[in-house]
Amino acid sequence: MIDIREKLKKSYVQVGILFFTLALYLVTNSLFGSAKNPYNFLPPLFGALIVVEFFIFVGFEVKDGAKKYGWKHEIVDTIIALVIAVGVWYGFSLVLNTSTPISGVVSCSMLPNLQRGDFVIVQGAPVASYEISMTQNELDSLNSPATIFYDDKNISIPGSIFPFCISSSDNEPCQFFIKNPQSLVEKKGVFTYHYQQCTINYSNGSSATEPCLKSVTFKGKEYLANFSNDIIVYKPPSGDVFSKIGDIVHRTMFKINVDGKYYYLTRGDNNPLLDMQVYDYGTGAVNHPIPQENLRGKVIARIPLLGYFKLFLSGYFSEDPQCKMQLGFDHL
Repeated sequence: MIDIREKLKKSYVQVGILFFTLALYLVTNSLFGSAKNPYNFLPPLFGALIVVEFFIFVGFEVKDGAKKYGWKHEIVDTIIALVIAVGVWYGFSLVLNTSTPISGVVSCSMLPNLQRGDFVIVQGAPVASYEISMTQNELDSLNSPATIFYDDKNISIPGSIFPFCISSSDNEPCQFFIKNPQSLVEKKGVFTYHYQQCTINYSNGSSATEPCLKSVTFKGKEYLANFSNDIIVYKPPSGDVFSKIGDIVHRTMFKINVDGKYYYLTRGDNNPLLDMQVYDYGTGAVNHPIPQENLRGKVIARIPLLGYFKLFLSGYFSEDPQCKMQLGFDHL
């Protein structure tokens, strides 16, 4: 027993155990991660085990240090370690010109280009995106009610057609939208949204179709959704639907110049609509265009898997159903 305990104090053994448990999480999540699988409790269990292991190993280190050098020395060492960690963080922040040089990918909204559990390196630098100019009134109009044109008819709705149909899919315009998204047009302020039928490929090999945003028209010019614009990390404005989630890692669709101040419109590569089109019909909350001051920076690199440790320490043990599906776009 003493020999095993001593081995567990070795840093390479601890790292090995953490990554072995992560491998068990990934394997069980792949095999049993479906919501209907009776063994779907295993992936969150291994995720929680990683957190327990982490605190046990930290406890070993603290106890061993206190035993050898005393608690006063261990407290001083801990403070020094924290100061060094903070210094390294601010050093990276200074070099990369951002307050958040590293971020973790929590969801599967960026498949296939970013995976849940990725660590992303963030840099404060110019963002490549469609660039347009607007007045303040034009920008404000993007959160106005939408007019939906379908089958020679039209209706006015709050939010956007996609969240509207999620909340009440049995009505006539939603039935039309589900079957003929390419024939429906949504006008919302100075934007006109066009949709298409996207293929959904599931991890079990099956497939289906779903309406998704194809393009946005602004002042007579059509802008197709694409994967060539930069991916950014941003903090949602207070009160927005996404503000409860934390920092968002999504791709830019538009960079909007409003009298010299910039705003961003974003979308997850695996999402059927822009972030700004999300609408909470329970509270009336929306997502606003992202002001420049809420921008953390753009993603310049990714490190697979390491982000899982951050997710588990933050309590994100289970993945959402979106991780079992991927949208396919005809024009990409």
